[in-house]
Amino acid sequence: MRNTEKTISFRAVAEKIDTLDALAAAQDRSRSYLINEAITNYIDLHAYQDALVHKGIEEMRKGRVVSHEEVVKRLKRAGRARQ
Repeated sequence: MRNTEKTISFRAVAEKIDTLDALAAAQDRSRSYLINEAITNYIDLHAYQDALVHKGIEEMRKGRVVSHEEVVKRLKRAGRARQ
């Protein structure tokens, strides 16, 4: 896959940009570098969560489910249920 770049523009609260710039300076990085890192982390996290949801749906379709009551019972046995 070719590594091509595109320029985007967006609005953000001035304080956030100031904080971003301070972080960039402290890390000796550019603002663009940190924004790209944030976008990569966002994409990775949401792709991971999406995969988990799809896996859960597939498990549900296969009948591999545990009722809410059973989960609560198991948590109580393990001493991890909220009181």
